[in-house]
Amino acid sequence: MLIRRTFSTVKSFKNAKIAIIGSGPAGLYTCTGLISRLPECFIDVFDRSPIPYGLVQHGVAPDHFDVKRCANHFEKLFTENSDRLSLFCNVSIGKDLTFEELCRDYDAVVLAYGANKARHLNIPGSDAINCISGGDFVSWYNGAWTTLSPLLDDENAIIIGNGNVALDCSRILLSPIEKLAQTDIPENALKVLRKSKVKNINIFGRRGPREASFTIKELRELLNLDQCSSSTNITDEEAKEITNLIPSLERPSKRILQLMLDRRQPKNVDAPMKCTINFHHRPVEVEKDSKNRIKGVQMEHSITKESLHVPCGLLIYAIGYENVILPGLESSGNKLLLKDWCRVPNEITKVYATGWCAHSPTGVIASTQSEAVAVADEIAKDFAEHSIQKEEENKGSKWRLDDRKVPYLTFNDWKYVDECEKTMGKILGKLREKIQNVSEFISFSRR
Repeated sequence: MLIRRTFSTVKSFKNAKIAIIGSGPAGLYTCTGLISRLPECFIDVFDRSPIPYGLVQHGVAPDHFDVKRCANHFEKLFTENSDRLSLFCNVSIGKDLTFEELCRDYDAVVLAYGANKARHLNIPGSDAINCISGGDFVSWYNGAWTTLSPLLDDENAIIIGNGNVALDCSRILLSPIEKLAQTDIPENALKVLRKSKVKNINIFGRRGPREASFTIKELRELLNLDQCSSSTNITDEEAKEITNLIPSLERPSKRILQLMLDRRQPKNVDAPMKCTINFHHRPVEVEKDSKNRIKGVQMEHSITKESLHVPCGLLIYAIGYENVILPGLESSGNKLLLKDWCRVPNEITKVYATGWCAHSPTGVIASTQSEAVAVADEIAKDFAEHSIQKEEENKGSKWRLDDRKVPYLTFNDWKYVDECEKTMGKILGKLREKIQNVSEFISFSRR
């Protein structure tokens, strides 16, 4: 009996097949952990995007080179483990493969597909032309969405939100064009930004400075932009309250609040551009002209309820993302139903979740990495302690994709795209020039 049990435990580490939905940081850091903890397992990574790496590709701002460096780790992960690790991009779970099929084909499934649906601004007039979600604007300047054409022909812009996305959007709009031209921002976006007339941005958050969710790095970058006079709009009364509170706070909170206090008075007052970070205001109505174009926003003070009219020709609302529940998964409200912090109820196979799809869509790549490694620990523990590998040998879902002639893209396909982008970028004097219709490009190259 002891011999059989020991054999079963060893067998659970051999030829086990694991599927990961999502090739962003959450999925690939989980993959990194599994590769080392289950040295004889096989992993298939699926992503609906035609290219891998998730928000590293289409969410991180073009000028944040340091954050994008984790892509080097992911490339090494695929290159060094090509015998055990496969990538299937351009595959939609729920369309090309059902979630039930995936569960039947693998010993374990990891959900790591993020939260990619931008929360909508549900106020009167929000359907106006040039009223854009922060997620869409970020996708545009990262080359992930070619159909968006923001109009930057007005001096005044409003950005709703007090998180990093709001600050990223502001910084891209106000950054010197010669600086952006050296990044991987696509040429079509660069062309629009070159002609931009935007020079006055008001950022509005519905809560106060203490509740702001941006990080000090993004705040410092915005406040120190060249050719821009940036400041925080904090009243004397609230400044006094914050000053009294700061000594009792932890160091990260102390630093960011002190920076906000220090920049109540703008520097470079004669700069051609201006950015003001406002607090305690929420939008109540978007005003439109006769052509359905935005011309201003009616704001309301969250505490005093006083009204404020702010003219603008562009509104970007960066008010967060919503969780998306894949077909075949149970939900509680609009959140994924979990048995504990990482396990998902399922009768067919073991299912786990990590990253934004598992919890609220907040956090930076470093926190995502920590959680992903912890989930890999739990999966390895379940294989060792509970022999969760199925008795029949699973062969994965590749055969289904081939049978249905799904035009999936592999890691080798991505490397071809990667090299082409870098070559085009070198010609243009930048890091890379992104190919915006990757599926069509690969299809053409295979002829």
